[in-house]
Amino acid sequence: MSEKDEGMGKGRFSELPGKLQSNGKIVKFSGERRPTEHISPVSEDVYRIIFENTGTATVILEEDNTIQLVNGEFEKLTGYKREEIEGRKKWMEFVCHKEDLERMKEYHRLRRIDPQSAPRTYEFQLVDRKNQVKDVILTVTPMPLIRQTLAALLDVSYLRRMEAALTETERRLADIIDFLPDATFAIDLSGKVIAWNRTMEEMTGIKTEYMLGKSNYEYSLPFYGTSRPMLIDLVLGSAAEIEKKYNFIKREGSVLLAEVNNVPVKGEYRALWGKAGLLYDSHGNVAGAIESIRDITDRTRAEESLQKAHDELEIGVRERTAELMHVNKVLQREISERKRAEAVLKESEEKYNQFFKTSRDCVFITSKDGRLVDLNDAAVELFGYSSRDELLQKKMPYVYANKEERAKHARVIAECGYVKEYPIDLRRKDGSVRHALITAVARYDVSGRTIGFQGTIRDVTEQRRVEKELRKYREDLESMVAERTSELEDKTRNLQEVNTTLNVLLQKREEDRKILEENLVANISSLVLPYIGGIRRNNLDAQQQLCLEAIEKNLSGIVSPLLKNIQQFELTPREIQIVSLIKDGKTTKEIARALGIGEGSIDTHRKNIRKKMGLNRSCNLQSHLRFLEK
Repeated sequence: MSEKDEGMGKGRFSELPGKLQSNGKIVKFSGERRPTEHISPVSEDVYRIIFENTGTATVILEEDNTIQLVNGEFEKLTGYKREEIEGRKKWMEFVCHKEDLERMKEYHRLRRIDPQSAPRTYEFQLVDRKNQVKDVILTVTPMPLIRQTLAALLDVSYLRRMEAALTETERRLADIIDFLPDATFAIDLSGKVIAWNRTMEEMTGIKTEYMLGKSNYEYSLPFYGTSRPMLIDLVLGSAAEIEKKYNFIKREGSVLLAEVNNVPVKGEYRALWGKAGLLYDSHGNVAGAIESIRDITDRTRAEESLQKAHDELEIGVRERTAELMHVNKVLQREISERKRAEAVLKESEEKYNQFFKTSRDCVFITSKDGRLVDLNDAAVELFGYSSRDELLQKKMPYVYANKEERAKHARVIAECGYVKEYPIDLRRKDGSVRHALITAVARYDVSGRTIGFQGTIRDVTEQRRVEKELRKYREDLESMVAERTSELEDKTRNLQEVNTTLNVLLQKREEDRKILEENLVANISSLVLPYIGGIRRNNLDAQQQLCLEAIEKNLSGIVSPLLKNIQQFELTPREIQIVSLIKDGKTTKEIARALGIGEGSIDTHRKNIRKKMGLNRSCNLQSHLRFLEK
């Protein structure tokens, strides 16, 4: 405060009649003005400092409503100088609206009768020197002893603007959630439902008004008939035991994706896809969770039908392949062509499934005259523009392939309030046309007048193209299979004749093999075994004797059923040696000494022999080998 202002403040405070404190005593004055020497200079300075430094605009009013005294904050609030206000203006001159003025005059009248009969604090709109309107909270304090009124004014204009902006933001967010194409709801940290959109109403038959504010898992009743946790609770970190109730759950950061079958919705079992994530407040703290649910019953049934057809085709292919196992090299080329046909069918199926998984919707907001107000990145991609700003410069009728169609579409929304999956053709920047389904709703102002539209667009151009290609691939494949089947039947008949000739040759070969085996057995018995007896009569040590016995046994085994019977087990030469010694009752130690290997190796060979013959530890290996010798 300047010295001039201090001087002015001292003069004004010294002229105030009333009750002031001087030298620790109460000094009373009548309504008449008193000389300044009756007021202590110290008390005057104290009151002046308090009045000027309260931090809010403060004034003192006379009984005739004239403003006697103002502080610096009131100057800032109104834009007037002190000398322009004090003793020259009345408080009514700063009231903006007539309704506020009448109300404040009535409060003033009641307050003079009974200070308790009128509110002490209330709000009105003040107009300053530049005719700018400000929201102000006024606090009035009567001073009956001096017949004056103390008024403090707090400017809350910025707060009101922020509240209005927040309300508008919340309203727009609620509108976007309400008209998302997927059924969507949200809960706060206490589990209370805070959002339940229109698609959710259609899916469950439960109105938003009924569900908002419900808790204790009541949002699960339309799906399961009982209150229980859902995917939205799992994303908040609770109810981990429900994971096993879903077909699968995929985590992408803090977002969960899941599918579940056989959910009883409105009396019919449905297959549902869900996506849940966290909601955050402006400080980045978790404030709740949101879940979107999509009915994928039709898609699941289509996939099952497609899989069934695919499985049936695979069975047919395997049957045909089994028949062609004995076909010569000439038929290999035909088999390769069939495999290529199967690969084409599989590729087309993958494209069709990929289309459904990767499709994206764009969100838009327009004015009543078709001007684009807001849109997301998916819209930029759909219409083929390089940036969002470039697309925002276009009006909605411009992107319609048929501009008259937009007028017709707008009339339908105006009559019905909204449209769902309305078919339209859209023109991209390069002039190409895209087929799409649009879901939109009218936007209204506070008076209920239409101010524009908002909704979503789903591009179905690729879906229609893939469906057409799939039908063509299926027809081509069926034609190809019919042709190949006819050709293979003719060739199969020829092969049967060849097989008859081969069977005769194989039978003759088997007879020759039997004759050869009989000659081998006869030669061993007559030409080899007699010499073994002669060698035994020589002086042999124990190891030589054991080896000779093994030779004799093996030669005998060649002519015995055992060697024939164990051929099916594909034993190694070493394992055949050990089998022969085990059959003769030799111990592990005796076998190791005879073969010149360690006892551990013999144990390993025993395990391998049991494994190849399919014997467990409870079966006696020696008994089993003697049984095979019979």
